[in-house]
Amino acid sequence: MSWFRKVFYIAGALLLLFSGLWLVVVNDQAVSLNLLFFAARDVNVGMVVLGSFVVGSLVGLLVGFNLFGLLKLNARLYWLKREVRQLQDALGKNR
Repeated sequence: MSWFRKVFYIAGALLLLFSGLWLVVVNDQAVSLNLLFFAARDVNVGMVVLGSFVVGSLVGLLVGFNLFGLLKLNARLYWLKREVRQLQDALGKNR
């Protein structure tokens, strides 16, 4: 990996870290949070927004990678079925 790409990734990570911290500091209002099985009182709004973003991003990445893998496997299955059909047709014609 080139040094420029490393610097770019480090700068992007620092920018995300700074913007997350800024979000928490600027939105310092306290709210009560009532989820399905969890209730919390006086939670920082910035922490709620940041936590929701992180959890949503992680779930999206996991679903996206799994979906991409499934699509790739389905495409491979299609081509293998096609090849089996062609081989069966070739065997049927030779008999």
